[in-house]
Amino acid sequence: MAGEPTGLGGDMVGHARAVAQTVREALTEWRRRPPVSNGAAISELLAYATRDISASK
Repeated sequence: MAGEPTGLGGDMVGHARAVAQTVREALTEWRRRPPVSNGAAISELLAYATRDISASK
């Protein structure tokens, strides 16, 4: 049924964990070297997420 919560499949759980870890690492780095803009931060995170998901396939 539409709108009903469902569990994530095994691959999705792994992807979510990998991306979450990368975001934590990025936030730690950004405390020392903040991104130049919000747009740059978003681009960096999207690039990391793409890398993490591609690497785990």
